[in-house]
Amino acid sequence: MPVSPPPPRLPPLAHLAAFEAAVRLGGYATAAQAFGVTPGAIRARVRALEAAWEVTLFSPLPHGVAPTREAGLLAAEVAQGFARLQRALAPLGTAPLPLGALRAFEAALRCDGFAAAGEQLGVTAGAIAAQIARVEDWAGTPLFTRHARGVTATDRAGAVLPALSRALASLSGITAGTGTAPVRIAALPAVAQLWLAPRLPALRTALPGVRVSVTALERLPDAKRAPYDLALFFAETGGQVLAQDALIPVCAPGLAGRFNTPADLAGLPCLSDSAWAGDWRLWAAAAMPGRPVPRGVEHSLYALAVDEAIAGAGVLMGHKALLDRHLAAGRLVAPVGPEVPVARGLRLTRLRPLPRGGAAARVAAWLLAQA
Repeated sequence: MPVSPPPPRLPPLAHLAAFEAAVRLGGYATAAQAFGVTPGAIRARVRALEAAWEVTLFSPLPHGVAPTREAGLLAAEVAQGFARLQRALAPLGTAPLPLGALRAFEAALRCDGFAAAGEQLGVTAGAIAAQIARVEDWAGTPLFTRHARGVTATDRAGAVLPALSRALASLSGITAGTGTAPVRIAALPAVAQLWLAPRLPALRTALPGVRVSVTALERLPDAKRAPYDLALFFAETGGQVLAQDALIPVCAPGLAGRFNTPADLAGLPCLSDSAWAGDWRLWAAAAMPGRPVPRGVEHSLYALAVDEAIAGAGVLMGHKALLDRHLAAGRLVAPVGPEVPVARGLRLTRLRPLPRGGAAARVAAWLLAQA
């Protein structure tokens, strides 16, 4: 007897149920109460869906989470899919359904046996048998007749197969359209503007069809709550290094003739960024010990300070990891050394598990190739 193909790949139904409840009930905590589990268990299931679908389902709030617009639309379709499941299985029993066992039950009916179902789902026949036992406990009656040559579905069980397969396929169809959301990257403002933005055109060429959303943040977000896939920040540890960093004074070529030794800084306007206010002190301690630390105009955005330096407004304490392109193009020069290495490197951090071959994983691999 030919075996019909399985429904499209479907996430665990328990994950879908947790997600739908979290949207409907207003968060992880209330969904956890309904399921009799911890909020962390609900969050873990939702995060697994986010990773598999490459989409953000919840955004963090000061106290709890809020579903995204896409989550609301998906949850409504998931709820309809579960309603179809309940109607399909109504001849066998009532809610709550044995969600974790339904895929195995459908496969055993469709494949006309436990061994064939196990082959198709990548598990053992014993694992299928255990799931069938759960469904039979729920239904309160045997649904397969066991005999020496295998098993045969009862007429009552076989009658639900067409509707059950359609219901599972409808849930798969809901999720098949996901994965088109942008890869979400959180980055320090200076990194977003000076390191990432110039590389985005090449990234789009290398990964056609992949969309990237960049959010500028002052701090590395909390991986447990952040709605981001990747993060680009300076840090001493964690993640993977994209670029080592070093401090060195830089200026426009037109100003370089007035800057021949560190002592010349006393007669030149010096530029800095408020987030890295200690950079001049670090460099001066190594390059001109015992001399006064240069002081000057402080900007709240490093990219603005860079623009001012390019315009000839003064000497900027440069971060080489961010300014290599300007230096290579001659827009900025470094007349006086030394370069002073710093412990913090530019690092790429994965904020959630990334499915192999998914858009976020491919973006991460591409960024690392730029190191």
